[in-house]
Amino acid sequence: MISGTLVFGTSIAYVILLFFLAYISDKNARLGKGKLLRSPLVFTLALSVYCTSWTFYGAVGSAARNGLEFFAIYLGPTLVFIGWWFGLRKLIRIGHKQRITSIADFVSSRFGKSERLAILITIMAVVGITPYIALQLKAISTSLRVILTDSPNAALPQTGDEVGLAFGVAAAMALFSVMFGTRNINANEQHHGVVAAIAFEAIVKFIALIAVGLFVVFGLGGGFEATYARAEDVGVALDASSNFGPRWITITILSAAAIICLPRQFQITVVENANENHLRTASWAFPLYLFGISIFTMPIAIMGLSLLPAGADPDMFVLTLPLAYDQQALALFAFIGGFSSATSMIIIASIALSIMISNHIVVPLALRSPKLFGLKQGQGMTRLLLTSRRVSISAVLFLGFLYFWLTSGSGALAPIGLISFAGVAQFLPAILAALYWRDATVSGALAGLLVGFVFWAYTSFLPSFGTASPFITDLLLYGPWQMEFLRPQVLFGLENLDPLVHSVFWSLLANSLALIVVSFLTQNNTVGQLQAAQFVDVFKQTENSQYSFTRSSAPLNDLLNMTQRVLGTEHAGRLFATYSNSNRIEQNKDASPHFIANLEKELAGSIGAASAHVLLGQVVSGDTVTLEEVMQMADETQQILEYSQRLEQTATELQSTTRQLQAANNQLRQLDQQKDEFLSQVS
Repeated sequence: MISGTLVFGTSIAYVILLFFLAYISDKNARLGKGKLLRSPLVFTLALSVYCTSWTFYGAVGSAARNGLEFFAIYLGPTLVFIGWWFGLRKLIRIGHKQRITSIADFVSSRFGKSERLAILITIMAVVGITPYIALQLKAISTSLRVILTDSPNAALPQTGDEVGLAFGVAAAMALFSVMFGTRNINANEQHHGVVAAIAFEAIVKFIALIAVGLFVVFGLGGGFEATYARAEDVGVALDASSNFGPRWITITILSAAAIICLPRQFQITVVENANENHLRTASWAFPLYLFGISIFTMPIAIMGLSLLPAGADPDMFVLTLPLAYDQQALALFAFIGGFSSATSMIIIASIALSIMISNHIVVPLALRSPKLFGLKQGQGMTRLLLTSRRVSISAVLFLGFLYFWLTSGSGALAPIGLISFAGVAQFLPAILAALYWRDATVSGALAGLLVGFVFWAYTSFLPSFGTASPFITDLLLYGPWQMEFLRPQVLFGLENLDPLVHSVFWSLLANSLALIVVSFLTQNNTVGQLQAAQFVDVFKQTENSQYSFTRSSAPLNDLLNMTQRVLGTEHAGRLFATYSNSNRIEQNKDASPHFIANLEKELAGSIGAASAHVLLGQVVSGDTVTLEEVMQMADETQQILEYSQRLEQTATELQSTTRQLQAANNQLRQLDQQKDEFLSQVS
């Protein structure tokens, strides 16, 4: 057993190091010295926030229980970054041009800047990520108990101490996230301190897992060949027939979707990205990182089953193997690696969700009922934005702790993670439609997301509480009102399917069908159709192109007062000074539609596209150019293009005729020369 003082002292020292690193990185970035922070290396390492405690601990447990199934968790992201990098590039390009702040902002902005859609996605994200946060708390608390107990290989029932440890970890992570994740109201601005800390944690957990793997394979197993030779004896199946099937395919699809749809991954990949060219490096470096961190997973599982007593928790083999052979320093390093894996996910996920809650729930409510939030006429929203994000971080982590407490008997880590993966996968049809289907409508997206969320909640999320509630246990066994064909895990009589495959099949099928059918039956409004063009055809737009389809007008002074409420006096003053080339704003001077469009994007970077659109609508007067007028302009443009093409075709034909005449003229000259030579010889 390792001394509790040493374990807690090392953990606290590590957290202090993260605080210091985040503070220095933030300071350097503000002073313009953060070149490394905006490098492809840091971006790639930050992407490893995908590798949570599920990867560090749970993947080994999954390998021990289900063989090669764990590898599907790494295969999905690898396929996306290698085979669909152009789709990721499109996501990043749109994020930069539209100043996207979150995945909810992305989808709602594409579908006409819909507030309803943003609110629905925010609620879905909070519910879907709650089990994942609980997984991290469970991993940290369990690993602490393992490393502090006299018998690390014995079964460890839940105690009040574990609940207290989980609550303490949640509180510490909330403090860190509040300090370094809510320092600016501009949600689109990169959190360089947090990203630097995440990149550092990526290195720590990678080295820790590699160190344990080297010890297990070469120190205990006698090399890879000797280690894998034990697989059959311990019951680990490595043949294709035992591993590849519907569940393998389902997990691969879910992990591929998760690398796009998880709020924390979207935050790192799109919002925190400083340059889309960094994707060139990440497209090969991130899959290489995943391969490196997974290479020792199966050997550790095999050796744990072979050397440790029956009943030892496979999820904790990374810790219990070094402890069993008196490698306390290595075990402590492994614990810090697992701690890094969990805390990085908690920090980024809580920041991403707090931005979504603030921008898409709190701000719209504040705009409609300012007195409810204590906002007086003309009072700024800066304090409200920061306070709401800080409270949201605490609330999200408390929900994760509550789920951990209620489902403490659920056992393995991997099933908890897959519940979250299936939940966020419901965003995938809407995201793909936003990127590639111009005719997808806001009503279709709403219908698809709502139906998919209901199916997922009923078939996957609700059953996870089966151990905590006799009512849910009866529901799983007999269905609602004794209707067995409505049992959550055998829905509509579809039997003999793995519960995960069953849930993903019904939820994604219902989601996609609702999106397609409703989109065919409805139409987008003008804003929705214009946004669809900007999203689908983003690569056809020039770098500095601005799209403003409004005949808008508003006094600059009114716009300045409104902007100061959101961005603060200093930031708003700089923005308007750049426009007017002076610090003095004329009272009666109207802003141009071009400036209003730019201002909306600037506000969207802080409060989201939907809220910015509503806020500007309270100040700006004017009418939107109708779709018929836009189409008329498009027709005129098309006529000009066709006329230009005809001129170009005529010019090409004239050039061809000229070349033919020149060739004929050359032939005539040759014949004339031959005639002269012939006559000369005759004479």
